[in-house]
Amino acid sequence: MVNRFLLLFIVITIINLFDGCYYYKVNRSQDPPGPMVMQLQDENKFIILHHGDSAWHFTDVFANDKNISGSIFKLEGHDKYRSTVPEKANRYRKGGNKDESEVVNEVHIYTSELTLEELIRVTVPMTGIEKIEVYDPAVGATIASWVFGGLGIVAGTTAVVAVIIALIKESCPFIYVSDGESYKFIGEIYSGAIYPSLERHDYLPLPEPKQGQTDYNIKMTNEVHEIQHTNLIELKVFNHPAGTDVLLDKYGNYQTISDPQPPVEAVNLKGRNLLDIIREKDTLCYSGDQLGKDHVVTDGIVLKFKRPPDKDQAKLIVKAKNTFWLDYVFTRFHSLFGKEYDCWVEKQETVPDKRMKTWFLDQNIPLMVYIEKKGKWKFVDYYNIVGPMAAKEDVLALDLADIESETVKIKLEFGFFFWEIDYASIDFSTNVIVSEKTALFESAIDNKEKDVKKLLESPDLLYYVQPEIGDEVNMRFKIPEREQARQTFILHSKGYYKILLNAEGEQQKKYLLSFRKKNRLPEYSGELFRQQAGYAVK
Repeated sequence: MVNRFLLLFIVITIINLFDGCYYYKVNRSQDPPGPMVMQLQDENKFIILHHGDSAWHFTDVFANDKNISGSIFKLEGHDKYRSTVPEKANRYRKGGNKDESEVVNEVHIYTSELTLEELIRVTVPMTGIEKIEVYDPAVGATIASWVFGGLGIVAGTTAVVAVIIALIKESCPFIYVSDGESYKFIGEIYSGAIYPSLERHDYLPLPEPKQGQTDYNIKMTNEVHEIQHTNLIELKVFNHPAGTDVLLDKYGNYQTISDPQPPVEAVNLKGRNLLDIIREKDTLCYSGDQLGKDHVVTDGIVLKFKRPPDKDQAKLIVKAKNTFWLDYVFTRFHSLFGKEYDCWVEKQETVPDKRMKTWFLDQNIPLMVYIEKKGKWKFVDYYNIVGPMAAKEDVLALDLADIESETVKIKLEFGFFFWEIDYASIDFSTNVIVSEKTALFESAIDNKEKDVKKLLESPDLLYYVQPEIGDEVNMRFKIPEREQARQTFILHSKGYYKILLNAEGEQQKKYLLSFRKKNRLPEYSGELFRQQAGYAVK
């Protein structure tokens, strides 16, 4: 991943008059993007990938420092642009073949290189990016904005990732940690807590500081169109022996990892062998059998582990993240409420937490954990949503007392294309004793130069609110003295956020009633995917 995900962009607005009609023209710049956060108020951007004379709908986009990858589908209703070549800027005519709302929702990526990895999955090298055009309503009017041309490898890397993330991301605060020279993106906190009733504690592993470092600096930012309410931030520091790792489970209990064992078998729900994919922490992930022809509502991985004698307790470790597709599905689901969206959100904020959490579980949105007992799958727990920006290593303690076999079979289940699983292992070792400290919270200075530490240092009725894109707070903690061979740093947070959506049209009330049944959202995810499956690779 790059050092910072969202850079700042200069938005140039030009509306030209031609033959008595409005045109929307995208300007290009040879300069790399400058420091100004681009205002993206529409979460449902439609991304189009251009290669030569071909163009496709580009979804499920992921970017690292070398490539952009994603799925491509046939264009439908978004193919009336006048030019597909990077030497010219696109123009759209209002009142003609192109609807105004479509213009502001489109993004065009031009590349000179493209590799087809799977049936619909493509990879685009950063060096092949020639131009990106972004249409954005950020200044409060229907406009088109530039992006840039002539991207070099360095400018292209950071700028392209910034644009893609801004276009498709809608969840929770971003966390960065300073290494003394720059801030590194680490992950997201309290993902999925989109209503007050879903407010929860979250535990994010952080990197160790450099030797001799005395202060630990963390930055929390709002980089998407939502209002973030953070109730607590504290830095937990664990001193423990060499040869052990420490993770906090979702209940706030520490678990030490001393002897993680990989599975001896790992298959998806159709029996496909996944062992090589999830044995190691690497770039290989399993996100589901979305390319299959069968109608899939839920997917997952069945893991088989050897069980040492007389071991009735274990710790299941996974490294995983949510997909960008899940964000897309939620955006499409929310858009079904039309202009009634804000009213619906207000009602949802009064729904009891138990009822809300039950709906999330019924829709297989968290990563569900089952254990085979006496030949039947028994649901035992789940991993919280972590967001799509960075994989998180997480742990759950499991009770194996009523399992008599010499092996343990565990199923990780999730809704259609909701999760990407990188790694799984199990540890049967007993927790070792660790020393737990809370780092001294020295200051929390926001982008308005205010110290907001009092709003963050305890879980009370006071919240630090980040209502705007670009809001950030820089927090400094005093590192406790090292007491053992290793120190592990974990960010403990608590909060929730509200997604802002400029939804229009009438509420599809009758259709929305179907989402009361179990697994309707995963089913809807599959429907959306198949709607886009009229892809054509030219």
